[in-house]
Amino acid sequence: MSNADLSEVPPRLRRDVGLLPLFMVSAGSVIGSGWLLGTLNASKVAGPAAIISWVIGVILLIGIALIYAELGSTYPISGSTARFTWIHAGTLGGFFAGTFSYLQAMAVAPIEVEATLGYVDAKLWHGLVNSSGLLTGKGLVVAIAMMFLFTAVNLFGIRWMARTNTVAMYWKILVPIITIIFIMTKVFHTSNFTAGGGFMPFGFKGVFIAIPLGVVFALEGFEQAAQLAGEARNPKRDVPLAVVGSMLMGAAIYILLQLCFTGALNPANIAHGWANPFGNAGTFGPYYTLATSVGLGWLGTVLIIDAIVSPAGTGLVYVSAASRLSYSLAKTRFVPPVFASIDRRGVPWFSIIFGGIFGCILFLPFGGWAGLVAAITAASSFMYSFAPVAAVSLRKSDPDRIRPYKAPILNIIAPFSFIVSGFIIYWSGTANVVKLDLAVAFFLILYIVARRLDPNQEPLDFRAGSFAIPWIIGLTIFSLFGGSYVNPYPAIFGIKVTHHLPFWWDLGYIAVFSLIVFYWGVNSRLGPERTLRHAEEAAADAHQEDLDLGVGHPA
Repeated sequence: MSNADLSEVPPRLRRDVGLLPLFMVSAGSVIGSGWLLGTLNASKVAGPAAIISWVIGVILLIGIALIYAELGSTYPISGSTARFTWIHAGTLGGFFAGTFSYLQAMAVAPIEVEATLGYVDAKLWHGLVNSSGLLTGKGLVVAIAMMFLFTAVNLFGIRWMARTNTVAMYWKILVPIITIIFIMTKVFHTSNFTAGGGFMPFGFKGVFIAIPLGVVFALEGFEQAAQLAGEARNPKRDVPLAVVGSMLMGAAIYILLQLCFTGALNPANIAHGWANPFGNAGTFGPYYTLATSVGLGWLGTVLIIDAIVSPAGTGLVYVSAASRLSYSLAKTRFVPPVFASIDRRGVPWFSIIFGGIFGCILFLPFGGWAGLVAAITAASSFMYSFAPVAAVSLRKSDPDRIRPYKAPILNIIAPFSFIVSGFIIYWSGTANVVKLDLAVAFFLILYIVARRLDPNQEPLDFRAGSFAIPWIIGLTIFSLFGGSYVNPYPAIFGIKVTHHLPFWWDLGYIAVFSLIVFYWGVNSRLGPERTLRHAEEAAADAHQEDLDLGVGHPA
């Protein structure tokens, strides 16, 4: 293509991201405020058995990571989690998958900012948050300034964002490792693992409750390499390596951090329970408190710096991810076409700015860090649940497409991962599931209005995407009437709610229900012709991005 031809091509996303920055984007999402606060929250509800929560979390999510590695390398599209379901289930299923993807991505950056300000307020600069953990006026100004910075960096382009994140990631990986080594060699009480009621003082129920209170939130983010696959230089090789590699690295670090945290606590503070592991010393900034309590003041200073760098790096990545999702939603006509506007730097400028502004709105008093994390974990799990259905459906409807990476034993991993997603949503608690239902209902109304105003919309594809409706409604019903986990509602609209299903039986019922919905989704997929057309439309976007760089494809 000549220079003259290139000047007439509208700006597109650019394939500028290599393997290392792609890996760092996923790893940067995995290592954020979760490592600073997740172990504390898990210990409060599970005691020493919180280590089991992390192991279970890894086992539950590794299958989803493998599935994303296949989908991201086969369909290298920016904002991919919003489009995999659209390819095989059409507009209705794509709407639900895209909405959950966008909700979770949009909220992560504000959560990371709140974590940073809470940590800094407790140890360095007071007056940023109040006693309830909500931002003060001064804290709100600082939070908005941080969101403005994230937005500005992303507007400079994906290459600039990825390089900035890569530099920050070396620090983000090094600090947790240094923390583990120095604290564990300084103090490690093996007796803590049976203190305060034994190794599992709250039983397996406590282990499960810990999973949505920080474990899944800390481990998630591996899919970010798939979100940016449309801007990767070699997505077929690099996306699987980045997705799976970042997941495994994060898992190893978090499991060691939980061991370090449990062993370093003062035995006197947990002798009678785990509600307040630090006694009267306060509980915000757990590793700072541990470091200073054992004479590692210099490490405490490093941790204060990291409380800014780690969450800020994750927030930076998620502003980018959210903008690619809204870009992709515009491509599938779920949001207005202005969200797909690309500037000469090759970035979706309107989506980035909108995401920054919307993120600032989320600083309003919606709850503390742990409460927000549980809600976002539920949204992420809904998003993850669509991927197993997509992987199996696309192998059946688009079997001839080259798959550079194929998830092993997909017929087992996929339904298992779908069940896992249902469990995590259920464990997130009634309040969080109901809040998500209301948010999705709001976006559904907007989508219905958009369809009325846009005569060029595709058919609704109700049959192919209808499995999402009983999936959402069914998990809400289980959450309302099943076992009592996180933040159960005693009453809904004045009607008293009684949790009828006994522990373990509730999980069995959800497993059976999940399998029914999973195979419903696979068997109701679009036919090969429609699936192929959607896949080719997505591939055409990636092809055009290569042409903008003068790369091209072989005939």
